[in-house]
Amino acid sequence: MEMNSAAAGLADDTVLELLDRVLNTGVVLAGELAITVADIELVYLRLQLLLSSAETARQAGWLSSGPNFGRAPSLPCVG
Repeated sequence: MEMNSAAAGLADDTVLELLDRVLNTGVVLAGELAITVADIELVYLRLQLLLSSAETARQAGWLSSGPNFGRAPSLPCVG
């Protein structure tokens, strides 16, 4: 099944519009994962993923603007 160029362009525009909206408004995905064996919980993970542009995150207060923002963390010297 082949897609003509007009339909392919429309699909690309739709994906770009969706990405633009997600980055401008932000999306939070949350989930939990539990691994159990014989009714004994071995691993429990609670995950949260934030997807937005840096400007949207700053405006919403999700992004820290402290003195270490944008710098790589310094590693302690072991010697």
